[in-house]
Amino acid sequence: MALSRDDQQRVALLQEAAAHLREQAGMPEHAEVIDFVLTPEGSKFVSRVHWQKRGEGIPNFAIQMPKTLRDAVKAKASVAGAVLEAEAERALKSFLAGEFTPARPERAPRGQAPDKVNLNIRVDRELRRRADELGKQLLEEDELDWAPLASNVLVSYFVDRVEEDFRNPVKKKDEPAEAE
Repeated sequence: MALSRDDQQRVALLQEAAAHLREQAGMPEHAEVIDFVLTPEGSKFVSRVHWQKRGEGIPNFAIQMPKTLRDAVKAKASVAGAVLEAEAERALKSFLAGEFTPARPERAPRGQAPDKVNLNIRVDRELRRRADELGKQLLEEDELDWAPLASNVLVSYFVDRVEEDFRNPVKKKDEPAEAE
């Protein structure tokens, strides 16, 4: 793929910066780092740095669910243009606001459990913690006869969203997720 004019200019500026560091500033080790970033291995390095920073901010949350549900969530969310991270944020905020009560998970009869897989999405650590605490509190106060975790809230929410084909989806991650 050909580089855009702007990208070509960026490459040229990086090469000039490396030459300046090497020849005029007496900093060859700094120049080598710039040269490295422009290589295929350097590109992989930059990608790893990007993903590490993203993981530190909003970590991955592996939510176990039946494979059929995970596949339906991905397919229907894609068709609706929904962003799963934003949908998850909406679900947890709705639960915390008392606007959504998750259905209690049902256990399959012995030997008849569906194949389980993970739905991996990035969910704010603090939001997850608050949802877990609220679940415990609802059990302690006899509001519920079980203590839902953030993962239970999300599975139940996604079951509902699949059934309604992700009507009124949250389409952008940076959009505030408001409860419906």
